[in-house]
Amino acid sequence: MNIKLNQPMDDETHAALASGRAAPALGLFVDSLMEMRGIADLAAEAIAIAGAALESEDSAELSPHALEMVFAAIERGPQPTTERSLRYPELSGLPAALLDAIATAERDRGWKSAARGISQLQLNLTGRTRAEIIRIEAGTAVPRHSHKGQELSLCLVGGYSDGMGAYGPGDVSIADPSVRHQPKADDDGACFVLAVSDAGLKISIVDWFR
Repeated sequence: MNIKLNQPMDDETHAALASGRAAPALGLFVDSLMEMRGIADLAAEAIAIAGAALESEDSAELSPHALEMVFAAIERGPQPTTERSLRYPELSGLPAALLDAIATAERDRGWKSAARGISQLQLNLTGRTRAEIIRIEAGTAVPRHSHKGQELSLCLVGGYSDGMGAYGPGDVSIADPSVRHQPKADDDGACFVLAVSDAGLKISIVDWFR
């Protein structure tokens, strides 16, 4: 698994993930990653992701039986996926919870063009943390940019590279304000990424028109 870490582990965020108190966007990110990679494969890597995850977490009261509910969900395993009508059929094999979020967002918001060859679908999740699906056409590069906060990216379909690494389905990239990069989709097909961030991007006029 390809993970880029840019800050030390934050105990509060780690605890939020472990207890289920994480913001809905971050919870969806981790759940999707676990289903794509398999719970057993993720055990050690989840700690690293938690350490570099978003610090702006929305707190919530836990159910007295929260731990039992988590173990029950693990025992049940991934739930069968129901048929959905999606704009891009290549997304149909994604985890069920993520498919539900995508279908709802397509119905309520729809895909928006961000630049030539790049479109975005903002997911309808509560809290300050934003989650969106980014689609990058084959061979297309996102404008070079840095970050106002932290961003977690999970490659869902296809692949991309950004000068720091190459990413395929199930791979994670974690960037903070110190990272300046330019993701570019592979030439063999469109790339879809789940991006979760606590702030926006920083793109200069010069970089946008490069």
